[in-house]
Amino acid sequence: MKPRMHRGWPVISLLVGFLCLLTACFAWPNGDVSSKRQDKVLFEKAMSALERNRFDVANLTLQTLVNTYPDSEYASKAQLLLEDQRIAKCGESSNFDPECSGRVGTAPPAD
Repeated sequence: MKPRMHRGWPVISLLVGFLCLLTACFAWPNGDVSSKRQDKVLFEKAMSALERNRFDVANLTLQTLVNTYPDSEYASKAQLLLEDQRIAKCGESSNFDPECSGRVGTAPPAD
């Protein structure tokens, strides 16, 4: 005995295929993140950190930008920002300045 195929299967499969094609044409929210220039993303992240007085994050992000994208238009801007004393002192490896972490009153880690 042969199993009976439902008459609607071809229609359903065509409909599913059509819907798949349609979704490929839509622009999803935040879909352009991967197409953004990563040097610009790093620079914007550093600027955001500066606005929140997170000088340690700004320093690390700007250093990453300069080292990863040395020919970028943002690398020269990053170099200038790294000369800012607030940012530069937070790049020192043995610095436990509370201003660097943006949390006033934070004690340095115990040795």
